[in-house]
Amino acid sequence: WLHASLADLCDNVEQTHHAYLKRELPRLTQMIAKVVNAHGASHPELFQLPPLFAALRNEMEPHMFKEEHVLFPAIRLLESSADAPAFPFGTIANPIRMMESEHDTAGDALAQIRKLTNDFAVPAGACNTYRATLAGLQELEADLHLHVHKENNILFPRAIELEGTRVTA
Repeated sequence: WLHASLADLCDNVEQTHHAYLKRELPRLTQMIAKVVNAHGASHPELFQLPPLFAALRNEMEPHMFKEEHVLFPAIRLLESSADAPAFPFGTIANPIRMMESEHDTAGDALAQIRKLTNDFAVPAGACNTYRATLAGLQELEADLHLHVHKENNILFPRAIELEGTRVTA
């Protein structure tokens, strides 16, 4: 990804990570509800999971929308233009700072979920749905870390650097 076009990297994030989140966030929400209903009495810590996960979901869904409809189109335009486009938000760094802040918030929520689930450890007596939920949360964490890495460490710095090479029209 260090040498791919920024448009290709945006496409990859959308087609891989955003598609994954759009599929998994609703599925995991339902699974968490089932697990809390079935195991909450014996594992009262589970009652903290739905609001934590809802906060993560409520952060990520509008986050993806902003990337898909504001930031990524701006990055694609920047890459395809000889001059620096005039963005309504000023420099490309402005929405990037917001996205990075939201990444931090999502990372904090994931850390709390990991802690609450004892590093996704399956407790004795866990049903298959409980096991699948923990596995799904662990997979979500891994995917989100890769997603954030691609953006924070590759896409965003390259977009900011590219904007610095463009002459304001």
